[in-house]
Amino acid sequence: MNPSLPGGAIGAQDEAAGASWAASTRLGYAFVPYGRLQQGREPAANPNELRIDVHLGTLQAKVDAPTGTSLDLQLPFGSLVTRTIRERRADHGVGDLELRVRQALPRWAWAPRLSLGVTAGLVVPTGPYVERSGAANLPPEASYLTLGRGATWWVAEGDARAALSGGAALFAQVAARGPMGRTRDGFAWGREVRGAVGARAAVGPRWLALLATAEVQWRGGASEPDPFSSGRLASANAGGWQVTASPAVAVALPGELSLLVGARVPLRSDVRGNQLVPQTGGFAALAFVRRAPPRPAPMTARAPRPARGVITVVDYWASWCAPCEEISRRLAAAAPRWPSVVIVKVDASAWPGPGAPRLPDGVTGLPVVEVYDERGVRAALLVGEDAATVVERVDALRARGAAHSLAPVRGRGVLAHPRRSDASRRRGAAARGPSPRSSVRSPVRSSVRSPVRSSVRSPVRSSVRSPVRSSLMHILELARLKKGTS
Repeated sequence: MNPSLPGGAIGAQDEAAGASWAASTRLGYAFVPYGRLQQGREPAANPNELRIDVHLGTLQAKVDAPTGTSLDLQLPFGSLVTRTIRERRADHGVGDLELRVRQALPRWAWAPRLSLGVTAGLVVPTGPYVERSGAANLPPEASYLTLGRGATWWVAEGDARAALSGGAALFAQVAARGPMGRTRDGFAWGREVRGAVGARAAVGPRWLALLATAEVQWRGGASEPDPFSSGRLASANAGGWQVTASPAVAVALPGELSLLVGARVPLRSDVRGNQLVPQTGGFAALAFVRRAPPRPAPMTARAPRPARGVITVVDYWASWCAPCEEISRRLAAAAPRWPSVVIVKVDASAWPGPGAPRLPDGVTGLPVVEVYDERGVRAALLVGEDAATVVERVDALRARGAAHSLAPVRGRGVLAHPRRSDASRRRGAAARGPSPRSSVRSPVRSSVRSPVRSSVRSPVRSSVRSPVRSSLMHILELARLKKGTS
């Protein structure tokens, strides 16, 4: 049995944007029962009902740099519980510390959605190790088990990820590791190669995603010193290959947390000698990511200024941004029914590198959409998942604008209180008859009345009256007052 087990499934976490520094921690747990003894591809007799349950925890810390370089440290710990018809024994401890350095490769112009990365690392023997020379020829229940393997290992990995529309992605990984020396008792582990392919798709709510991974693992045979000569012997029960499927569910939690829960289902095994093979198990992982605000890139292009009198939508998109494509389709479908909306597309495919347009202040990634009203004032800044609601936001803004245009504007005389014409006033005065007070007009009252009447006249009429005409009207009014007093 190989005590080195993966703590989860690849593709569980989204690819980092790479625009800023980021730090993440991950706590994983995997349970894998080894309850069937097998020889080659066929079941073998297990009279003692030997069973080993592996409870493996993994503590991971990772730092990502804006250059696409990441440093990853993983420390396994847990317990190996051995059961037979006569006894039950639990061996607890920590495993060997794994250090990895990954470098993201530049994207190809002909495949902007494809991202590649290479990884190199070491496995340092930090966990306890129990001598294994000669143990391969003993019954498994006669030897203690440890997570440490007593030797330094090299690690080499390559990974690829292709973004699809609708938030889906395909991913693949090839990993190899091998011992750089023998253990203190002369035991030599065999090399290991692992290949995995999988897919990730968002379903229903945007915080939920499904993952499916298929994995093939091959382990080379081990060797140990020959106690009767100076040569070496091949270990009788070491090496083989197995195929595993891992369905999983990823959930985005508040506070930059994410949860991964899945199962490991063995599909096929072929081992050398008599070995316990894994059965269906499960795994879970809780991750936390904190990203620092990115440095603004040199600005070589600026989004056009919003036009007055129309609603302006500024859509920042990139060829490698899958959510951006969905937003573009929604805007294209709504454009025919938006005669008074201008849609401006800003290509940010080069972001965050030099030559890319500067995103709005405070924005650290795509997608992002700005909405400006008819006055040229930004009415909404939609980032991330909120950017998918741009059509609803524009519809609401257009509805408010239509309601304001139909409402009466108070304070304008022509709409609120139309003035009566002179002929209408004369007809009303004739119907009422002469007023006893109208024959004797007070000079004081007349002098006060004119300014008051002029102050309550229609603002629309007063606003279009020139200063010269106002002066002439004032002179005529004074002459009429003088004539009445003489």
